[in-house]
Amino acid sequence: MLDPEVVLTADTLNELDRHAVAVFRARAAANEAAERLPLENLREIFDRGLLHATVSRENGGLDGSLLGADPALFLQLLRTICHGDAATGHCFQVHNHAFWLLESLATPAQVERFVRPLAARFSLLATVGSEPGRVDMYKFATKARRVEGGWRVSGVKNFATNAPAADLIIAFAAIEGVDDYFQNHLMLLIEPGMAGVAIEDDWYRPSGMRAARSSVIRLDDVLVPDLHVLGQPGDYPRGRWQGRMHLGFAANYLGTSEGLFDWYVAYARARGKAASEVTQLRVGEMRIVLDGARALFAQAIPAWGRGDVVAAELAAMSAKSAAAHAAFEIVHKVIHGAGATAQFDEHPLGRIVRDLQTHVIHAGHDRTAQILGQAALGEAFDSTLQR
Repeated sequence: MLDPEVVLTADTLNELDRHAVAVFRARAAANEAAERLPLENLREIFDRGLLHATVSRENGGLDGSLLGADPALFLQLLRTICHGDAATGHCFQVHNHAFWLLESLATPAQVERFVRPLAARFSLLATVGSEPGRVDMYKFATKARRVEGGWRVSGVKNFATNAPAADLIIAFAAIEGVDDYFQNHLMLLIEPGMAGVAIEDDWYRPSGMRAARSSVIRLDDVLVPDLHVLGQPGDYPRGRWQGRMHLGFAANYLGTSEGLFDWYVAYARARGKAASEVTQLRVGEMRIVLDGARALFAQAIPAWGRGDVVAAELAAMSAKSAAAHAAFEIVHKVIHGAGATAQFDEHPLGRIVRDLQTHVIHAGHDRTAQILGQAALGEAFDSTLQR
């Protein structure tokens, strides 16, 4: 395992890159067909000492969150994993975002009960706010009612990535009878074995990202003890936590697009197309688009260390949307350049395209552009929003 006191080296990152492209990509088709989480890949990431990237070194991780000792570490690992498989990358992303949130707001008792034991072994975390029919990302139909020693919680959550194998799920709910989400937003540490918790995986059948299993979770009058309440009501929106997630999505979109680009260049050479002026033009155009997305991504990471959180959020939103638009453009050019045979199952093209098309629309890029426009025009805006 990697020594957490040693900064992530280029050799470690390059070796992970080679493994992701050679091994994770090879497994991806079977994971997609079986509709199963890429647990073998995630365990191999753990065996390299890289799974709990956002956890502090004090508690057994690499301290690689945006606000950690190495702000680029988690994002570059995620980007590298996505060179081979976007679904594995998303599972890694959700796990690390959840761990970052957990450790940052945990009490000393919760650090001992959850953070250190989970960071010491192969574990998987999830965070879920989404609900069927939700129109506001901070308002929930899932309700929590205060009882002696904890809360009684009922509701339905969906898109809970990692839930089928999660050791711990951070689920969002609203305190019953309180309307203001800065006062009612509650984070609950749900363990799968709790009475009244049902995790349903069969509904999740998107066109792509099928291995990034994202379950429905039904909470039927679940008793959540006080030890399982994370932070104070409203800590998530007040802490602008959603805005910290933008660059994770940018890293996934960018890494997956880079993997597709590299695959196409190798495919074009193998098919004898490298001397074609049309192929050269298209490859050059894709390179330009990728270079632009890479530059915005690189600029956005250090912005989080300058103290202006809103400016950092806006930079991250710009990088995220640029990576998304780059992904769509590269997909279009690769499909036309590679031709029909490349879409046979013996090649990864069809799956990579499905994964990108499904995952890139996770965020509302029209809304992102509108928010950036609002900021430029001096209008009111919320740069934590995904949609």
